[in-house]
Amino acid sequence: MKIKLCILGLTLVASHPALATLYQYGTLAGGSALGGIPDNSTIGTSEMVGTSFVAGGLGSSISDLTLKFVLQGGASTDLSGYLRLGTTTSSPYYDLTSLIHASPEVSGGTTYTLTYATATFGSDFQTALNGRNPNDTWTLYFQDTVGSDTTTLNGWSLEVTAVPEPVNVALGVFGVALVGTVGIRRFQQTRKVAAL
Repeated sequence: MKIKLCILGLTLVASHPALATLYQYGTLAGGSALGGIPDNSTIGTSEMVGTSFVAGGLGSSISDLTLKFVLQGGASTDLSGYLRLGTTTSSPYYDLTSLIHASPEVSGGTTYTLTYATATFGSDFQTALNGRNPNDTWTLYFQDTVGSDTTTLNGWSLEVTAVPEPVNVALGVFGVALVGTVGIRRFQQTRKVAAL
């Protein structure tokens, strides 16, 4: 019986559905551009509305992530940027500079997309954020430290897929199964005593 309960618990943990949520801002959410990245400045997008948000209600461990953002009007080689999870300088982050430099901006705006499966950049992206708790502050940051043109951040989106910690789920399943087993045994013993 105990083996059956353990197998049941492991099956439930393995089949537990992932939770996916899409966060969108600016033109990607059907609105207007978020604003220009300050030219020739280290302040960057830190003061711009819509470049940071707090995620909540997700599972406790990231299993997949898709980041999309649209830049327009400047020179991509002037820019550097990152996606950070958390609010401290030691928080995990992914440096977007190489991705931006690899795809020059075009006049109508360039859409950059990054997922765990993305060739070249994907494995580093996954290493930086896979397994982290997504229920925290997410920040997309860009800075342009070269003068003469301004880049606009039109919009960005982040799709987070997360699952609960397997240990917590397994403990919950085991606890319910244990209480159920004890209840069934007591019921059976009560029936045997009553039958005598």
